Amino acid sequence: MNLETRLDQRLWAAIRTSAEARSFSAAVLDAIHFLSDVIRERSGLEGDGVALVGAAFGGASPKLKVNRLQTESEQSVQKGVEALLRGVYQAIRNPRSHETHQDAERDAVAIILFLDYLLRIVDQSRTPFSLSTFVGRVLDPDFVPNTRYAELLVKEIPETRRLAVCREVFSRRTEADASKARFFFEHILDVMSGDEKAELTALLSDELAQTDDDATIRFVVKAFPLTVWPQLSELARLRIENKFVGSIKEGRYSRATGKCLSGSLGTWSSNILAEFTLKGDLWGVVFRKLLSGDDAEKDYAFIFFISLVQDSFASPPPLLVMAMLKGLKAGDARFKAAVDQWRIDGFEERKPDDPWRKPFEKALAEFEHVPQAFEITDDDVPF
Repeated sequence: MNLETRLDQRLWAAIRTSAEARSFSAAVLDAIHFLSDVIRERSGLEGDGVALVGAAFGGASPKLKVNRLQTESEQSVQKGVEALLRGVYQAIRNPRSHETHQDAERDAVAIILFLDYLLRIVDQSRTPFSLSTFVGRVLDPDFVPNTRYAELLVKEIPETRRLAVCREVFSRRTEADASKARFFFEHILDVMSGDEKAELTALLSDELAQTDDDATIRFVVKAFPLTVWPQLSELARLRIENKFVGSIKEGRYSRATGKCLSGSLGTWSSNILAEFTLKGDLWGVVFRKLLSGDDAEKDYAFIFFISLVQDSFASPPPLLVMAMLKGLKAGDARFKAAVDQWRIDGFEERKPDDPWRKPFEKALAEFEHVPQAFEITDDDVPF
């Protein structure tokens, strides 16, 4: 009998080597091993043998349903399939695994054809978990952006499918709201194994190591928690951080229109600033913008970065002090507002010798406000 033409091609591939070598008992065991893999894959369960079958097909709410389970007859069929599969392990696999057993070709063919029949039943069984359906719920516009909702959602994912869900969400990132996806990723990362996290960060690293798509970069830094950034490959991190720094160099902001004129990608670096490898390069660019003669460059630095500077330094770097003193001397209210903000620690004013207060005391005392002219754009022209 030509088994190759009668079997599911996946099953034939699993037993082919043993079958062609006429190792009939080995072919039977190969077929059962493949059937077990399919049950695990469809159910999302671990385990093996009778325990796997019971967890997948048994109980009041089985993981894999062979029908709707709405009538007594349908429930009997479910129980019968479970019993047949249990019998495969108890009556066929276990004796061949634990004892010396030599199957005749006729017996092996009969068993393998029966296993092919069971494989079709397993393939057609319905599972409560569908990857595409579940990912659609993560991308749902009505996703509730809070930790409890994300926790409940993640609980529905079989352990073996967590990484697959993360991969699929990332592949469909253009459909996602990154701020909502962050709740999902924060919680699922808490329950993933170390190996799964490593595979996910490898995926992100590979993408960032070559992408020039700003939307992809923004999604990664907004949708994933900060703890992910240092886990990415150094090559990927340096490449993207350098992109951020380059964007910041071009950054300009118009207070008149309330719009970022250029350098929008660079503003997203604030999401990962605490783990930024090129932090010195970034702040050097920002401080030099404060010394620029272009008000739009200064505004870019003030609007997007200056409020974050104290989180990066214990005391103001010399270049920042130079820029702030120059701005205060020029009577620029933007510089005074920044320095006034630094004088406060929580709700209390810093002590006179505090490093964020002391360098600017004299310049503040001598400060005389000089009104700054707003940039005029085409949007401001009434004709």
